[in-house]
Amino acid sequence: MSDFHRVLLGIHAAARRLDRDQALLGALGVGAVAYTHQIDSVHRMLTGTACRWLLADEVGLGKTIQAIMVMRALAAQSPRPLTAALVVPDDLVSQWEEELLCRGHVLALESGDEGGVHGNLVMRLVRPSRLLAGGRIVANRIDLLLVDEFTKLQVQVREDLIIAARTVPNVIALTATPALHQARTRRELMALLEPEADRIARAEDRDILKVLAEREARAREKWNADLQDAVKRRGVEEAFGLYRRLIRTARTDYPDALPKRNYQPIRLSPTDGDVERARGTRSYLDAARRANLDIRREALLQVAGRSPQSLRDRLSTLRRSTPDLQAAWRQIDTCLRDEPGDAKLDALIDHLRLFHAKSPNGRAVVVAEDNPTTDYLRDAIEKLTDMKVARKRRTVGAAEELEMQVALLKEALDDFISGEAKVLVAADAAREGHNLQFADEIIFFALPWSPPDIQQWIGRIDRLGTKGLPANRRIAITPIVVENSIENSILTVLEGTGVFLRSEVFDESEWAQISDAIAGAANGVSGATWGNAAKQARSLGEAYDAWLETTTLPPTPRTTLATRCDARFRGRRYAAPLAPVEGFAWNWYLMRERAAEMMIKLAREDFLDVRGGQDGDQRFKTMWYKTKPGCDDLTIPDIDTRNSWYRQAFISRRTAIECPPRTNVVQNDDAKRRLNFFDHGCSIHDGAVTAFEKQAPAADMSTEFIVEYPDGHPILRWANRRLLIAVSELDLRDAFSFDPDAILGLGDSNASKAEQDARTAIARIALAQFQADRRWMIDLSPPEMLFATLVEDGDELVVADAETAVFDPVHDGIGARQLARRRSMLSEARLRAARAAAMRQLTAIGGESLGRAQQAARRAVPARLFAAQADADNLATAAQAEANVAAALDAKLEFNRAVVRGADLMLALSDRAWQARLARLEGLEAALAEVAKLKPPKLFWVVPKAPSADNP
Repeated sequence: MSDFHRVLLGIHAAARRLDRDQALLGALGVGAVAYTHQIDSVHRMLTGTACRWLLADEVGLGKTIQAIMVMRALAAQSPRPLTAALVVPDDLVSQWEEELLCRGHVLALESGDEGGVHGNLVMRLVRPSRLLAGGRIVANRIDLLLVDEFTKLQVQVREDLIIAARTVPNVIALTATPALHQARTRRELMALLEPEADRIARAEDRDILKVLAEREARAREKWNADLQDAVKRRGVEEAFGLYRRLIRTARTDYPDALPKRNYQPIRLSPTDGDVERARGTRSYLDAARRANLDIRREALLQVAGRSPQSLRDRLSTLRRSTPDLQAAWRQIDTCLRDEPGDAKLDALIDHLRLFHAKSPNGRAVVVAEDNPTTDYLRDAIEKLTDMKVARKRRTVGAAEELEMQVALLKEALDDFISGEAKVLVAADAAREGHNLQFADEIIFFALPWSPPDIQQWIGRIDRLGTKGLPANRRIAITPIVVENSIENSILTVLEGTGVFLRSEVFDESEWAQISDAIAGAANGVSGATWGNAAKQARSLGEAYDAWLETTTLPPTPRTTLATRCDARFRGRRYAAPLAPVEGFAWNWYLMRERAAEMMIKLAREDFLDVRGGQDGDQRFKTMWYKTKPGCDDLTIPDIDTRNSWYRQAFISRRTAIECPPRTNVVQNDDAKRRLNFFDHGCSIHDGAVTAFEKQAPAADMSTEFIVEYPDGHPILRWANRRLLIAVSELDLRDAFSFDPDAILGLGDSNASKAEQDARTAIARIALAQFQADRRWMIDLSPPEMLFATLVEDGDELVVADAETAVFDPVHDGIGARQLARRRSMLSEARLRAARAAAMRQLTAIGGESLGRAQQAARRAVPARLFAAQADADNLATAAQAEANVAAALDAKLEFNRAVVRGADLMLALSDRAWQARLARLEGLEAALAEVAKLKPPKLFWVVPKAPSADNP
């Protein structure tokens, strides 16, 4: 590689370094397409006055991706490795591990696992089962607590998490079913997200919901006149509202982000076998009632409706203690032995044949619900069609074996995911925790009786993440039922809920009422009819937003705000000059990827051997060194130097990510290689950026590159003329600084434990506030790379718009070629004049950037102060409540006097922390000017030459 290309490579690497903060503080390094609502939500979580949120988007809207984006940004902005703890139900561990590895560039470590830092992040996985078995969360060692499906965790686990969240500075809880209509759930969630309110409630022995309701009431009274203004009202709501830490996006908010549903039920005339099985099952249940036999009628009815094999499996467990029971049992047994027909199976086979004929590459999920039906359908489909079938059975085993079970269940899906199997037959184990959005149809052979189960099944394929435009995608939903059967009546009720056509997550209590109505009608409970159940289903959702009635400051819809936020990023300029792609509107997201590829392309000239590869439909590239590096040669920490067998696989564009994304790829050598997404947080990317920037050779005003460019290259408009390139940086990130000693003062070696605890608590709170403010400030005024290009015009130098041409040396696939590097022949006086002209240009550009940053701060600081003041009031009120309790203790006891001193210190330090934050925010505009110094510039000359036969 020529020195010229190395200089360019170093500048491109520096641009990637700055891009990290410009790319939503590093969040956009995650390997996933970022949708409009996700950009807005992640931006809000990262730039809020505190990072404590309940992320409650509806099913399929990418909550996991958003949480990983926030985690990666927090890690990117942390001065030391960020420690994150993930608490996730055991049955969702596999999904999280895949998402973390292929999206978030990190492997989750479990208890006892060894591992180090990846992208400034240490990820710990905490299973609820381990917490129940006596494990614990060491809260003071955790920077970020991620909790998935908090509302579904065991009571003891939720209590442990609430206690830990009082100490952990950043908390994100995820759930699609927040159950906020239930006071108990609201109480727990608020304790998790609002530690100061929780402290007040505990100190005063009150309900946290009443504490928060009073906070709302005071805010409404104080700012009642401002509530008519939308912007001011949102400020009050986000500072004082009960749900100020709630983010809940409905699918209806973004109708074009998800596929369209095609509901196509199949209703069949029953065969003799269908009639006889239903009749025999009813006879047995009637006999069981007469014998006062304790039997789960609903369970047997569901089994009988699924498949003959399911009923056959269940038959051996049915009791025969009376003549009536024996007769009914024999009736079922005879029917199953005769095997007179299965209308649903016949219809399924016909439907799959037609499906495969219309779409040979299409994939369908068949819901079987239990293992006997899963096996029955798999065998029948493979026997009667030419389609390969994957199956996912329900696995039951000891808790300590669960990890192995999850691995086996995941392995069972591999053929379906790869596309080798076009049909997946699945028991209820696949209903949650799996992303199957690449499938085209879901067929309910066995119909769940519970609307939420239907919703979860459909949510496996109706979700974000498919390739292409989601609005152009169609998914089919096909229940198969026999006419005049219980399943047909149930389907009618379910259709009334709208669950097949839309995806709102209603309150669990409402779903439970529908499920109870279905069970009552199916079991023949007195007064329960199918008509009543259908009527109840049609009224479902009338109280859909009832949880909002618990607040007087409900969250403002954010669709318009989110669209504006996304547009700001989409139209942003990349850190280095890039020319727009002809024929396409500027899209910063795509240009970032193009810039990463340009950096790799430059590195191929001398350092890297980059080759294409393909595994199935997944295209990728591999990188290793051009030659085995020596001791002083460039190396990237995550690329082994031994030999090319250790090459790394990567992709750099989101459009290249297959659905579902792959964690590994296999090449001709049969080696399984991790597939990296080449962006921020990926250790290969970050290591390469650091290495490329360090390798750049020195260049100064006396350095002149003679470069031959291919025909048609835009720089040739200045052929044979000197171009002076000046590059610098304006970095305002040090406008905020943190001095804990100014808040805490000198420590006292004789201080009581209560006083030490107060100092420790305020130190963590103040640091979390500083880090939150710093993220907010960097988002307002991210670091920028400044470029100035001047061209010789006679004896003068004039500004030229040549930046994009200089930093892309390739045209039509042909790269520029350095002909010579020489010392400039210009006189010292000319060089000094040129330097002065370049610095004037850089200073002017830097001044404009500083002006924009100061103007942004001027606009944003008042709202920030308003929100931060609310946090300070919460902290002070909590400290005062605890001080009041301490003051009431018996002062004769030294222990109590120590408690009083600790509480008083907490109150005093809370005020100091606020005063420090107030000064920091009020002084931002002036602080920006103080730190606005340009970094020493890189200056060099380029003399472009057209291709010539004279150039060897």
